Amino acid sequence: MTITFDEKTKIKMYRLKDGHTYISVPIVCEGRSGNDEPVPFIYDTGAFITVLNRNRYEHFKLDSLPRHEVTLNGYVGGTPGYMYQIPGLQMGARLLVGVWAFTPKSLELKQNLLGSNVLEYFRPFQDNTNGFIYFPDNATPKPYFSAKHNISLACEHVFHIED
Repeated sequence: MTITFDEKTKIKMYRLKDGHTYISVPIVCEGRSGNDEPVPFIYDTGAFITVLNRNRYEHFKLDSLPRHEVTLNGYVGGTPGYMYQIPGLQMGARLLVGVWAFTPKSLELKQNLLGSNVLEYFRPFQDNTNGFIYFPDNATPKPYFSAKHNISLACEHVFHIED
């Protein structure tokens, strides 16, 4: 198996004063593309699910989508919010459709986390020398499945975007 690191697989990373590694990922919605204003996500290999803060959730009108009320436990403690599917996330030359995400009801949580349910589709390689994270395809992704809620937490489809 050959893994190719090229222009189609790379996303610029940056660090802020908080010490976290961030990447900007466009959200793609029906009738509206976020390509002109990508969302800054913490590249968080320890996050189980992708988290989008309440402001971005409302900005992209994701609050009009079907959702489930849940309480997320983790680094934020027990946080009430919503589970729903983001119509699309563009990861380099890949479009992930129907990505499961969590948004808290509260406006206090400001960070967006790119969780393992997105990262599982790739074999990320962080190149600190040139400031990019490469996202070549993972040949054998193992989608997360929540037996408790009987829903898959993976996305529905991954499309390759051609130039």
